[in-house]
Amino acid sequence: MSFLNSVVAPALFPSILWRTSERSVHITFDDGPHPAATQTVLKILHARGIRATFFLVGRNVQQYPEITREILLEGHSVGNHTQTHQVMFLRSADVQRDEIQAANEVIGKFLNSKPRFFRPPYGYFDLRTLNIARTEGQRVVMWDVDSRDFSTSRPESIERSVTKSVTPGSIVLFHDNASTAGSIGAYLELVLDHLLQRGFQFSVLPI
Repeated sequence: MSFLNSVVAPALFPSILWRTSERSVHITFDDGPHPAATQTVLKILHARGIRATFFLVGRNVQQYPEITREILLEGHSVGNHTQTHQVMFLRSADVQRDEIQAANEVIGKFLNSKPRFFRPPYGYFDLRTLNIARTEGQRVVMWDVDSRDFSTSRPESIERSVTKSVTPGSIVLFHDNASTAGSIGAYLELVLDHLLQRGFQFSVLPI
């Protein structure tokens, strides 16, 4: 857990959820659904009885609606990760609003309601982002443990990095996308099995 995400960022942006006060760990996945990566993730989670939170990109939901349905049928929760995965930071209010609202509409058709959570792509946001999400009735969710699974393909390295940083209430960031599709199975199993052996419990993000 970095000092920035555990102390500095929550103090500067208290409306954002960086971690929770719960005893369980919250596993989250960004950028899906993806036909290979997400299916691998779902099988691994199902085998261990773990529920997670998926931050979905609207255009991917439109392309792979059957995977979105499977995510929900498995009991996982979903959040908004914009319509086209654009950087929100310093974009106009109109662009940001369009990205968030379009994804809300697409994802909302599967939920019969608007997603409760929003995560900005790449973790970049500004005050406009926070204001629009608040107007949409959504909690902005970040993380306190970053797997950095997009930057290395070494499963053991990801396992060490994540497991040494996780504490009860941690929100852990993974990605189910084209960059991780070939490797996510190996490191996700290592991380989850290590944490299970240490007695950690898992849950979706609290409402």
